[in-house]
Amino acid sequence: MVDFFFIFFYTEYRRIYMELMTDLFSRAYGVYFIVLGIALLLSPDRFRHWYNDILVESRRAMFGGTIALLIGSFILATHHVLVADWRIIITLIGYWGVIAGAGCLITDNFVKIFKPMINSNDLVYRLSGLAWAIIGVFLASQGFN
Repeated sequence: MVDFFFIFFYTEYRRIYMELMTDLFSRAYGVYFIVLGIALLLSPDRFRHWYNDILVESRRAMFGGTIALLIGSFILATHHVLVADWRIIITLIGYWGVIAGAGCLITDNFVKIFKPMINSNDLVYRLSGLAWAIIGVFLASQGFN
């Protein structure tokens, strides 16, 4: 009988915790992606120069990789949800952070994968900004519902 109550309360606690983490991450990343999308729409040259600086100075890639790895690991540790609904977006952000962060820390060649994006015209930057803004609005609407 005691095992039943323990399992019930632990399961209920875990469900509430995951709902809180989902709301927290969807709100934070929703706002972040909206701002990122607007910035890419308004000033693609600024991002192009920033990406070129990262390619030139490997210490920037290492610093960014360290931050991405830490944030991605934190997301996966607190929100590892593999279900077929919108919440998997947050888990995929965590995986992307771990993969990108590890790639930046392990080799200098990882950031060179993105060189075609860096050399793209303004339309590509603006379209990616629009896509990020749409994802941001979606996540924010889910988190602030």
